[in-house]
Amino acid sequence: MTGNQIAKATQPLLNKLTRRHALSYFGAGGFATAFVFGSNIIAKASDEDNSASKLVKTWVNAYNELNAIAMANLYTSDGIFEDVPNNFQVQGPSNIQCLMQNNQKALGDIKLQLTSVLGQKDFAVAQYSFSATNTGFISDPTTIGKSFEVPVATIFVIKNKKIARSTDYYDDAAIFVQVGLIPPFPNAAPPATNC
Repeated sequence: MTGNQIAKATQPLLNKLTRRHALSYFGAGGFATAFVFGSNIIAKASDEDNSASKLVKTWVNAYNELNAIAMANLYTSDGIFEDVPNNFQVQGPSNIQCLMQNNQKALGDIKLQLTSVLGQKDFAVAQYSFSATNTGFISDPTTIGKSFEVPVATIFVIKNKKIARSTDYYDDAAIFVQVGLIPPFPNAAPPATNC
């Protein structure tokens, strides 16, 4: 699916939402999350597999098994792992392996629960729940040992049956609230339904 196809598929949903409403409903990764949660073309994880969705499931399994080498080997030689909320990206399997090893030191009890995946030959979108316990990812001593769980949407660009780029979108602030770093936000009012 090309960027133009994504834009066309999500435009009716995005036209109905202001930026504030999109962010309040879908977290900091509003656009991608809106696409994953709002689209009518989501395929459940149990639906018939294709090579892209199989690759995503292998990626989820490597993450759950804390297998940094297996994870890194899923990427192309110039593959990119991008985390949008934290504004960073690493490139290349050796750097991705190092990132995964560092994540394993900074987070305990890591668990990804795949909810749905939409895959085509060179593109995939996964929706899953990410849970973990802070063991140093957030360095504030009051947050150590506290757990969190957030919904995540990851967009995958696939080249020659490997991941050329994975881009994570999730609500960073929800993690900070759950570990007690910031107070909870007030509930947002739902958007008007009279169109």
